[in-house]
Amino acid sequence: MNPLSDALAHKGNNFDLVRLLAAIAVVYGHSYVLQAPDGTTDWVQNALGFDGFGALGVYAFFLLSGMLVTASFDRQRSVPRFAVLRIARLWPAVAAGSLVTVFIIGPLFTTLTLREYFASGMTWANLDNFSTIVRSAGWALPGVFEHNRYPVDICGPLWTLPVEVRCYLLVLVTGMVGLLSSSRGVMLAAALGCAFFMLHVDHAHWQIGLRDFSETPDGYSFWPEPFFMLGMLLYGWRERIDINGLTALAFTMVFLVFRDTAGAQPLFYLAFVYGVLWIGTTPLLRRFVPRHDYSYGIYLYGFMVQQCVANIAPQLNHVTAVLIAAPVILLCAALSWHFVERPVLKWCRGRLARSSTPVAAGMPAGDRAVR
Repeated sequence: MNPLSDALAHKGNNFDLVRLLAAIAVVYGHSYVLQAPDGTTDWVQNALGFDGFGALGVYAFFLLSGMLVTASFDRQRSVPRFAVLRIARLWPAVAAGSLVTVFIIGPLFTTLTLREYFASGMTWANLDNFSTIVRSAGWALPGVFEHNRYPVDICGPLWTLPVEVRCYLLVLVTGMVGLLSSSRGVMLAAALGCAFFMLHVDHAHWQIGLRDFSETPDGYSFWPEPFFMLGMLLYGWRERIDINGLTALAFTMVFLVFRDTAGAQPLFYLAFVYGVLWIGTTPLLRRFVPRHDYSYGIYLYGFMVQQCVANIAPQLNHVTAVLIAAPVILLCAALSWHFVERPVLKWCRGRLARSSTPVAAGMPAGDRAVR
């Protein structure tokens, strides 16, 4: 028996490795979108017929986040601690990224004079981190990347942050009323999350209506929120979920047998979710778990650096562009982790820690969850 609860209860898991692989998948998937067509397309999307590298990376992030963020609240049972640590995980890296965007990327790539660039209100709007994280306001700069294949947008993945924040609020509210302390309570919490998922919030006019399910995020055939709800359910039933390689292989084989049927997509998601859990728990991959969590930095800076490469050399094929961008992305992610993310998390945990709580032990898995 290898219950999921064992991986969630101690450091013996590979969740940081899963997040790293997910971030790399997102970067690689974007390379097909940002560079000029070179005759190749996302081979995962070609094979599946619905989702590609980028979508699967985002789904994996939300699945892990659903499990680990729910676990974080359940262990702490403290609204202030939960809120502070969630803010500390999301906001500082975004704040630093907005500064890099305005003061480095913009001046280097704008077609305007620096006087015109810094006189534009559009430039300074990017420092409104609340709108970025809560209201889906992406980063865009005057005269920057206007002629790229994917024009204007500085950091495409930012659209997922408000979605993640709403998922955090779901955990916070359902945790406050005691639903996260039992498996049945978690089921109800996830059901409430699915009900709210069916609603669409128009942030521009602050209006709420029913979601149009005929529209999925650009480049996706599904939505990330259900994966977060599923992660919550997995945490609630962690004692009864056994993870082993034979079952993962069986789910994969079932999908391959029925891949040309109407049930192919749900069968794939079932195999995908179980495969993510297997990668995240198997001792076979423990040696490859990174010492530092660069995944969030890769996620934030990957698109930005790739846009720079596409602006300078738009005719590069996607593989060459990724190889050129990779060292810069890794450097940005390392700087973000060592000088922004980890110091802020360490400071917050130090202020919040009590010797009798999990916070004092560091909570490496739950509180390093990304979105």
